[in-house]
Amino acid sequence: MLRFFISLLLFLGGFCVYAEELLTVRVWLLDKEGCEYSVTHPDEFMSERSIARHKRDNVNFSLNDLPISKVYKNEIATIANRFICHSNWLNSLVIECDSAMIENIKNFPFVRRIEVLCRGEIVRNEIKSEFYDFGDVKRHPLYGVAQPISKAANATQHHKKGCWGKDVFIAVLDDGFGGVDTLTQWFDKERIKFNCDIVNPNGDIFREDDHGTAVLSIMLANRIGEFVGVAPESDYALIRTEDIGFEAPFEEDFFVRGLEIADSLGVDIVNASLGYEQVGDITSVSCIASEIATKKGIKVVTSCGNKGDGGFTLPANADGVIAVGGTDKRGRVIDFTSKEFIDGRHVAPKVKALASDVPVINGGGKIMSAYGTSFAAPAISGAIAVKENF
Repeated sequence: MLRFFISLLLFLGGFCVYAEELLTVRVWLLDKEGCEYSVTHPDEFMSERSIARHKRDNVNFSLNDLPISKVYKNEIATIANRFICHSNWLNSLVIECDSAMIENIKNFPFVRRIEVLCRGEIVRNEIKSEFYDFGDVKRHPLYGVAQPISKAANATQHHKKGCWGKDVFIAVLDDGFGGVDTLTQWFDKERIKFNCDIVNPNGDIFREDDHGTAVLSIMLANRIGEFVGVAPESDYALIRTEDIGFEAPFEEDFFVRGLEIADSLGVDIVNASLGYEQVGDITSVSCIASEIATKKGIKVVTSCGNKGDGGFTLPANADGVIAVGGTDKRGRVIDFTSKEFIDGRHVAPKVKALASDVPVINGGGKIMSAYGTSFAAPAISGAIAVKENF
């Protein structure tokens, strides 16, 4: 009996040694050999508007603009269980694979390094955006219930001059835009020039969560006397980069890819009403990519987070990013607004907008009330768009 027990332990021990673990990894590539494009012909992989913006801002196209090598991608795909995302700027791939395959991937001569982002299956949670009854309030004859938004963002002075964001292209990176395609009473669909789902390329962003719908309404909604947003004459690209059903480090990679697509479209402003936490020593790719985007002439506007004295969420602390905090209707900084720790003290963001009892349109087309710096950021994005000298 004892001999049987010892043999069983040895068998189980051997099983543990050889058992494969599911990993999500970021693969950093060495170069772009085999890429079929050239920086001398950006018209083959970038839009006319993007090329025009680069010229306007005197920004040259570089190797990081080139797509990743299809040859490398296909090689790794033969080993990966699932392809998740990629980045041209960072020359990286995110894949799911068995732990036993890691050494094989490392041995590819074009692989620079590998970062393990997650271990095991991603646990999903059923979470929905929280909105509250807005109540019955007096409506402004032009802005309707949305007048406090434009006022807090200092946009009304530009509106009086007839500036409503015309010829400005804004990308909205969010978790879904539920109902936007059907809410024609609030949104001018002709203003939505592009949409895509990076999280689920075969999905439908208009059937997902409506956090992005609420964010978009602050800028695009245009119903006089009911709800007029800050920049209703701007054009918009709706890009889903977030899934509120889980939290994982590779969500930053979705964000990075969203920035790249926005750049290729030639957008002027990116609104990102989302944020990430630093996880161990994993590279903060959202910060790296945000800094790249700003150097390419894009104004990256992001909410600073709702952590109070806990510090900014990523990528709000990246150089060149416009980090937006929140105020109440009296202009006072809201306690939940994340603050930077500078010289031994917590300092509120320089840029702020309404983040308390903010009127928004939800996926059902109802005017609701929302809280958080998520809803301050789009007001600032819209305010930038309506400036006369944009």
